[in-house]
Amino acid sequence: MLFTPTLLKAQRSDNGDGTFTNPVIWSDFPDNDVIRIDDTYYMVCTTMYFFPGVPVLKSKDLVNWEYASNAVDRFKQHPFYDLKGGNRYGKGQWASSIRYHKGKFHILFLTLDEGGFLYTAKNAEGPWEMQKLPKAFYDAGLFFDEDGKNYVVHGYSKLSLTEVDDKLQPLKADSMIYNKGERPGLEGCHMYKINGYYYIYATYGGPDGYQTCLRSKNIYGPYEEKVVLKDDMNLKGMGVHQGALVDTKSGEWWSIIFQDRGGVGRVPTLQPVTWVDNWPIIGKNGRAVVTFKKPNVGKNWPVRVLPTSDEFDGPELGKQWAWNHNPDDNKWSLKERKGYLRLRTSESATELTSARNTLAQRMFGPYSNVTTEMDITHMKAGDYAGLGVLQVPYAFIGLKANANEKSIVMVNNGKTIDSVILGNHKTIYLKAMANTTQDEATFAYSFNNQKFIALGNTLHMKFDLKMFTGNRFVLFNYATTQTGGFVDFNWFRMELRQGPPNLFKATSKIEAEMYDEIHMAKVGTRDNLPWTKGQCITGTIDGAWLKFNRIDFGKGYNHMSIALFQDKGGKIKVYVDNDLTDPISTVEIPMDKSVSGKTLSLPINTLKGIHAITLRFEASSGAVADIDWFSFSNI
Repeated sequence: MLFTPTLLKAQRSDNGDGTFTNPVIWSDFPDNDVIRIDDTYYMVCTTMYFFPGVPVLKSKDLVNWEYASNAVDRFKQHPFYDLKGGNRYGKGQWASSIRYHKGKFHILFLTLDEGGFLYTAKNAEGPWEMQKLPKAFYDAGLFFDEDGKNYVVHGYSKLSLTEVDDKLQPLKADSMIYNKGERPGLEGCHMYKINGYYYIYATYGGPDGYQTCLRSKNIYGPYEEKVVLKDDMNLKGMGVHQGALVDTKSGEWWSIIFQDRGGVGRVPTLQPVTWVDNWPIIGKNGRAVVTFKKPNVGKNWPVRVLPTSDEFDGPELGKQWAWNHNPDDNKWSLKERKGYLRLRTSESATELTSARNTLAQRMFGPYSNVTTEMDITHMKAGDYAGLGVLQVPYAFIGLKANANEKSIVMVNNGKTIDSVILGNHKTIYLKAMANTTQDEATFAYSFNNQKFIALGNTLHMKFDLKMFTGNRFVLFNYATTQTGGFVDFNWFRMELRQGPPNLFKATSKIEAEMYDEIHMAKVGTRDNLPWTKGQCITGTIDGAWLKFNRIDFGKGYNHMSIALFQDKGGKIKVYVDNDLTDPISTVEIPMDKSVSGKTLSLPINTLKGIHAITLRFEASSGAVADIDWFSFSNI
């Protein structure tokens, strides 16, 4: 069976026209905290059991980010971090707080099992120094007050404040400052002092989480509370929540705040902040923005995309890489064979999740296509090596070495789904393709890097709390019977379509929930299940509309197709660019539900080049229809 690549969409955020489209990074960078030092922004995120970990990213405009460093090289606090006798899946480092104080960056975080840690550095690029703290602060926010006193706000459901010294040693007992939350699960605190108020920016966690803010004139309270954003953006039931507030030198305020997106993980978004009666109100008109004007930072900075591919030609691995748990540095090398990553088998393992020296990096939405070239000459009997996707469940395509031959195998959640005899080939190309909008990954192999053959079945990716991180692509080599074998990876390449993220080809199936702007309508699912990815736009009452800012009609198209569900009568008028008075076409929807579940085709005035399209809903009463997708063609 031939393997045909899917058209890949963009993963950058900058549209190149003064706007950006969320997510600001479509990948697993959760629990965001952000600060500004002069004209540069710094962000930290959660990485848990991946090392090097705790990435520090920097940006000039809050939209285009690059790596500065990984603050934590490895964890030596327990053998489980070496995958000896157990593991730290679902645990490890999380919910960091970053602040700059007395010429140093400070990063505070905890692990559930080992307690609290403080990492400091003079520069964001490191080196970072570690200090084990006598006290663990849950989901902590570090705060240096203008009067010289230092505090940590922390807790789950009930929030406490602890005064600390410069080394974060407690000076007083914890003080309970808030225990009247809207619901259980208040967490993810960051503290600020703005215009005479102390603010605690916090979240009610979970997939349906939402953002709240507490304020008081006194740091010890009493605090009053206001919900500042309660909205799901492009994904039903997945609230935008937990992040940080930050200002620009021009006086604007913004929030980097994440959204759960299933298999790809928890992705940061950038939301405008408007101050209303001294409350930071997030988004626009009560909704999280999708496409919006970039922050005013006084200059237009160039588009940047985080690195993904690696030719393994340098002396070090790129900052995008992390090992699943601590690596055994004696069992991998970039020097033994120049231009290759050599992975030697370490301790024996029973499956991928217990295999040491598994090298991982994040996948990006909406689609990621990765390929690697592997020399498998020196595998030993019982070895497994290849390319995988790691979470619960996991899957991989790779080589299994038997006593007299090697087989190409596809394994899904520990079960071998399919296999073929390798033959005399010494080099093989492996491919993994992840569709994060559908949470699906498929695998294929090739002997010439041109003709790929699909193998096995589809991995249905999940975000399982047993691991608590987004799915990652992994390169691995582990032994089941004897150690001593090795494989060489020549390169790892990730393909992502370049270009503005909100630019769609007119002939593509444009999913309705990928709007740039929305009014009154909302994201729903056809079967009304919040975790399914079979989404549509619903709640389309009279006056509701969707806008798609850039659709490329090329040399011209004169027909539109639109997939409808749950139609209840009314009209959908189609407008071009800024003309909202003269539609180019009108979809007439009968009251008898005769078009529900069908795709309608209708003529439009021929459009060429790039245009904005607005779909406006009209009805005398009730909703108009649920829209799944639309597309354009010539008939």
